[in-house]
Amino acid sequence: LITHHEYNNLSKYRQESKFNSKLFLPPISKEFRERIDSYNSIVKDVYGCYIENVTKYLRSMNNKQEEILPFSNISFNKTTDYDNGTFEYNLHYHQSQQILNPSISPFAGLSGLTHEHFMSNYNSIVSSWDLVYDLDLSPKIVPFIDIDCRDHTNTAYHLNSYGLDFFKQGSEVSLINENGLSPGDTYSLLLDLYLVLSSVKTSVEVIIKNEEKQTTTDDLAIFIPLYKSLSNIQSIFARNFQRQYPSRNQIFVKQD
Repeated sequence: LITHHEYNNLSKYRQESKFNSKLFLPPISKEFRERIDSYNSIVKDVYGCYIENVTKYLRSMNNKQEEILPFSNISFNKTTDYDNGTFEYNLHYHQSQQILNPSISPFAGLSGLTHEHFMSNYNSIVSSWDLVYDLDLSPKIVPFIDIDCRDHTNTAYHLNSYGLDFFKQGSEVSLINENGLSPGDTYSLLLDLYLVLSSVKTSVEVIIKNEEKQTTTDDLAIFIPLYKSLSNIQSIFARNFQRQYPSRNQIFVKQD
């Protein structure tokens, strides 16, 4: 990750040094962004309902406890002799308003946060901090693609282009000198990317073999060109990887 502050410091220096690497990944195309946004909107609709239903169920199992302050144990459960000027009455009023957004934490609800606003600004890094219960909303559960690259404060950051630069140049030294990678981390980062490319290539290959067995093969028009492109990318990256680390990746080369 490269922050905006680091970006400003590096820009002038890189221009003067005439580095070959891009350092920062370029923004994705408008068409690709529209497709991802369309996909993400479906994901948020589906998992937004999931969040609401789960939190409603959990609230129903623990309703009375939610009407007791955690430290003072003051109860603001509504009674027949309620005086609208008491502290407990005011607490009950705020709690009853918050029930309209059962998925939102009572503390976050005080700031006006609603379920709709939470989902419209969904951030997989922040996860469920603002929810009434700590749900696992990590990418392994919610298949949301954050193409805006935001951290836990919703601040955007730049992505290091070391993978693209290694694909084009095949030089570890360049990644260390120009991309700012640590010499101790470079091999592991490139190995992870190599394994991801190999895994995706194999997955698409399995899909194609399955599609060929179906009665209709319309989807092959999409997957075959995709497989050819991925195979070419994986092959070039693997060749660079093998050339850079000839003694460390024999087991992976045999699998290609």
